[in-house]
Amino acid sequence: RAPAFVLMRLTNPVVDASRRDEGWCRPAVTCQVTLAPLLLVWMVLLHGFPTLSPAATYSYYAAGLLLGGCCAALAHSTSRASSPPPHHYVLAFVGFAVSVSWIYALAAELVHVLQAIGRVLSMSDTLLGLTVLAFANSVGDLVANLAMARAGMPGMAAAACIGAPLLNLLMGVGSSTLLGNWLVKAPFPIYLNLQLYTSICFLLFALVAMLVHGVAAKMQAGPWFGVMLILIYGGFLATCLGLEMWGGGTLLTANIGPELRYLNGGV
Repeated sequence: RAPAFVLMRLTNPVVDASRRDEGWCRPAVTCQVTLAPLLLVWMVLLHGFPTLSPAATYSYYAAGLLLGGCCAALAHSTSRASSPPPHHYVLAFVGFAVSVSWIYALAAELVHVLQAIGRVLSMSDTLLGLTVLAFANSVGDLVANLAMARAGMPGMAAAACIGAPLLNLLMGVGSSTLLGNWLVKAPFPIYLNLQLYTSICFLLFALVAMLVHGVAAKMQAGPWFGVMLILIYGGFLATCLGLEMWGGGTLLTANIGPELRYLNGGV
């Protein structure tokens, strides 16, 4: 834990209003603003442009180092060791950007570990995403929503149950498609596979079932409402696991979209 904590502290400026002088330390800030651009360049190049030539990679690192040096010189020359400068609040935005970069790097490494586990256990990436990664992403929301419901805020908990998946779906697909068109290919190809068809069918069925139950029960969510949703999710997992065991690791991820039908001579 200590090495990772030291690396984060060396690259992530923190503005803490609860501490004296908002946690100002000029040597630490000088080091942080020097290394933060290098970290951001490394994150972008590692996951956004993995096929760059070595010369271009070194030039980007040199630009990041130059930017960090200029920021460090500016921070050192416009501040005093005893008190923070008037523009100290700007470091809060820099710290937010660096924190997002660290979270992105850790999430990418988690995905790589899951892919390695899938290769060892002969499991497809799709099944790992539907089970292990989905549980890991949702357990925090589950605990928070249960805590809000027990605290007497069921409306907020129910809204969070709908809002969080909408954020992941709309912002996740929207931003990834936008970046795919910008960085990879325009228009960005979306390959339809059996996993997507299965997920869409169960999602539509769950939404219709919720609407029908709500109208029939006069918008009262009784215990059978929760049992129904849990059974639908159990059926979804059982279907995906059955398709994985029956067709192997390639059945769920095989492209069955319009492009494949066109190549096979279909309409």
